[in-house]
Amino acid sequence: MTEGVQMRARWWPLPSDLPAPPFQPGWIGFSLRTWAAVCLALATAFWSQLDSPAGAAVTVMIIAQPLRGQALSKAMYRLIGTALGVAVSIVLIATFSQDRGMLLGGCALWLAGCTYVGTLERHFRSYGALLAGYTVGLVAINVIDTPQTVFDVALSRASCVAIGIASVALVNMLTGSPRAWQKLADNLEAKAGKVRQLGRKAMEGAAIADAMETTALASEVLSLSAQISYARTEIDRSTRRMAGARLAIIGMLTVLGASRSLAHILRNKAVSGLARRHVLAWHEKRDEGFDRFETVRSVLERMREEDPAYRLTPVDAHYLERAAVMLSNRLHISTGTRTLQHATPAGKALRLARIAQHPDHVAAFVNAMRVLIGFSITAGLCIACGLPASMTALSQAALILTLASTSADTSQFGMGAILGLSLAVGVAIGMNYWVLPYVAAFGALSLVFLPHTVFACLMLMNARTSAMGFNYGAFFPVILGLGNHHEYDPSAFISRNLFYLLSGVVSFVILVLLFPPTPAHRRFRIAAAIGRDFERQMEGKGLPAGATLLTRKYDRLTQLLDWTNRLRSGRPVNRHVFDRLVMLEDLTSTLARLHHYLDQARDCPELASLSDQASRVMKTASLDALQETLARFASRFLARADEAPPQACAVAVLCAGSLEAVRETLGENRSTLRHFGLARPRWANRAGRETQG
Repeated sequence: MTEGVQMRARWWPLPSDLPAPPFQPGWIGFSLRTWAAVCLALATAFWSQLDSPAGAAVTVMIIAQPLRGQALSKAMYRLIGTALGVAVSIVLIATFSQDRGMLLGGCALWLAGCTYVGTLERHFRSYGALLAGYTVGLVAINVIDTPQTVFDVALSRASCVAIGIASVALVNMLTGSPRAWQKLADNLEAKAGKVRQLGRKAMEGAAIADAMETTALASEVLSLSAQISYARTEIDRSTRRMAGARLAIIGMLTVLGASRSLAHILRNKAVSGLARRHVLAWHEKRDEGFDRFETVRSVLERMREEDPAYRLTPVDAHYLERAAVMLSNRLHISTGTRTLQHATPAGKALRLARIAQHPDHVAAFVNAMRVLIGFSITAGLCIACGLPASMTALSQAALILTLASTSADTSQFGMGAILGLSLAVGVAIGMNYWVLPYVAAFGALSLVFLPHTVFACLMLMNARTSAMGFNYGAFFPVILGLGNHHEYDPSAFISRNLFYLLSGVVSFVILVLLFPPTPAHRRFRIAAAIGRDFERQMEGKGLPAGATLLTRKYDRLTQLLDWTNRLRSGRPVNRHVFDRLVMLEDLTSTLARLHHYLDQARDCPELASLSDQASRVMKTASLDALQETLARFASRFLARADEAPPQACAVAVLCAGSLEAVRETLGENRSTLRHFGLARPRWANRAGRETQG
């Protein structure tokens, strides 16, 4: 399954009323490159006299990707995963060759562990972890009756993988397949343009998209992180360039969040015309080399030059803080894009470019348990059957169950497995008895594989049929049973494919009926994680403000949006719940920014004592008492700003703006906090004493 399709299916499913186009852009080139790689891999495997040359074609179909960087990245992780899986297979066979129960138990535990890791990982790192798991099923289980052949089978599998990878790499290099890094650069520019336009509209006071639509845009921006993992394999100085791309993504997400805040402030609060006019003037400046502190200081100086009697209000301070963050992060966008394209140095900013993810450990555990139980059930059926060929079904079931954990909807993947395998068996019957008997040369065999490969690639590129296309295209060569001396024995053909179909049926039952994922449960776990993070921020123990908190927030909201869209009933209610959770996530981010600014204020002698008092209040006061107290502290910081030197003045304004932001957001979300049980006056006994300070 292509990673682009995986990301699309995982995070942004197509609306049910919009049919997916059957022919995706670039399908002809992708299909022909894949076909050429399949032919090259088969020819090399036949020439090398490998025991199972069909495995080379399987490798090609599994790592086939539309972009060069995608194919190279997946090939790298396939090589690593295969090597690790082969090594574990040899260890298991060497340790438990005389005890079938212990051997199968070890394989089951290894599969479950790799599934757990693969579910938590993203992109092709996930695939590499899963591959390390099911390679044990393809090597150790297949030699369970002949353990002395484990080295031969392991070498054959490793050779097939190496031939398939080399074939894909050579074809992509010779045919000039589209380059992933250039697509990444183009997409960064396009997304940056959307984000800048949104920021301009927000600063001008125009209405902008709601929380769902802005989260969808953030999802598009975050999806570029997948392209980063592809592009690093095909470009020089990739470490610096890819860090630049991550910096641009972080800058866009920051601008997006600040834009939403600015639009909210201008819609609901009375911001002075003087502040709005000078911020807009600063926005039109072409020089983007200022951080938020310099931006606040410069804008404030110009405001006081025009009106010496002007005094900042908490609302103006909040507006100025959000505007300074948005304006200063334009620098990160432009610097990151420039670094990606030209590998220009960007200083310490690149070291801060880290993209974090929201892990769902419960989903990972459920996937691991599903694989463990499904493998155990299949193993029991195979042992009860008593036929050596039944181990084919066990190996195939292990592969399908493991790979299903990358899918957001395991039921859909299970349906794709049974349909794809059934289709592959049907096509294999026709080809085996009505086509191959008349094929005497490899050139003719290559032409026979052309329509099959094109059909598989078309299904792979379509989000609705990708699971079916993966199971059909990847397993067709082994279902056909291609070998150096092809046999037409009907009994062997039927026996082999009955067990392939059995694996599809068992996988379908396990994936559809056993622990099926529900959008409501997944959304509930995300909501619980948001609530826990809020409580930790209130206690001063949460993640500090920065790239990690920011990217994890939007990754979590992206998942929340996906699961909310999957809930078919009660859409107005779903939207209301989504908006509540977004506001709670925004409140957590606002608290983190406040803690960050208060830490900065401790380095200023003029603000240190006031900062300590505000920090103590944040950690001890009840939520009901905070609003009045935060307003007082915001006014005290602004009073200090009038007397402080320029740097301390900017810090004081940022602190006041964040205090006002927390106060305002707490007031707006009072019902949400009570609804989720987060408005508990846990520190009421100490609150009164602290607020007096």
